[in-house]
Amino acid sequence: MHNLVSRVMDARLVALFDAWLKAIEGKDRVDSPLTSFQDFADHLLIIDPLDERHRYSHYGSAFTKAFGADLTGQIIDLVPTDILPADRRGILDFEYTFARHAKRPLWRSHTAVFEQGQAQTWQRLVLPLGEDRLAVGAYPVQAFHQDRPEEKLLRLVIDRMPVVLDDRRKIQDLALSIGDYCDSQQQVAELEVLASSDSLTGVANLRHFLHLAGLELDHAQRMERAFSLLALDIDHFKRINDTQGHAIGDSALKAFVQACRTALREYDILGRLGGEEFGVALPNTGAEGALVIAQRLRQHVQDIRLTLPNGDDLQFTVSVGVAVFLPDDEPMVGGISALMEKADQAMYRSKNEGRNRVTLAG
Repeated sequence: MHNLVSRVMDARLVALFDAWLKAIEGKDRVDSPLTSFQDFADHLLIIDPLDERHRYSHYGSAFTKAFGADLTGQIIDLVPTDILPADRRGILDFEYTFARHAKRPLWRSHTAVFEQGQAQTWQRLVLPLGEDRLAVGAYPVQAFHQDRPEEKLLRLVIDRMPVVLDDRRKIQDLALSIGDYCDSQQQVAELEVLASSDSLTGVANLRHFLHLAGLELDHAQRMERAFSLLALDIDHFKRINDTQGHAIGDSALKAFVQACRTALREYDILGRLGGEEFGVALPNTGAEGALVIAQRLRQHVQDIRLTLPNGDDLQFTVSVGVAVFLPDDEPMVGGISALMEKADQAMYRSKNEGRNRVTLAG
């Protein structure tokens, strides 16, 4: 297993692991990690404990380039959502907490869209430094098409969950016990992709959407930031199913989701709430910005041309309701469900006033 890990782990992380072993040998802490790991500084994070939170005391230049912001001194839980979305923030918080308590290295990979809109896979290694401090090294890795079956399997494992390593760089355990994960719904959601996604469209289902949107609302209230919700309902969708059949209706739903994704920002959250009803969470967005996005989305849907078997084009529209939480507002009683109800009421006003329009909740 040692040789297998060495074959799959990025060589730069292997070197960092060995430097960590040397720095901590015979001691209970690494006093000067930037000195001990100076060759890796650009791809290194140093994380200090702050009560039960985690703060970046060093943020390598490679991360600044990849994410477009220098987060030195930032508390992870308070990083703006457009830089670190709620689900990713929760996963990182779990890994860092696990490594602090287990006092063992964690290794995993993550694939996401980084600079220039290109998908990249990064491997990262979380190393305990003692006194609840952590060092995290991460590097982009290339796709490996000549992997042996066991190497492919290990890459799949570390892409889905963190693994715990011993001092010989062997896999000791998986950071995956149900007891550990049940404390954080983000990690449960990661393990339950099928239970969290709408099987037809691939977007978040009702439960997962409300969960993620609720996290964003909580974050907005803590940080005194604006937050908006859109309630969407495809106009006359029953007529499409009744006249064209459910297969065409399913195609219309998929085309609708694609139009929404084109209109939305990367970090906005789209979910299917049931039937032809959808919701969108807009982090760090006030009324003016929400209305711009809602109108853009409405126009993208209106522009859909779905070709039918007889050669005709199917067109349809959407009615939108917008509800906004502002920094000066009182805490939202009823949480995300109450804000969603306000957006729904505004959406029904759009329906009653002629459809294919956007209405802001009063």
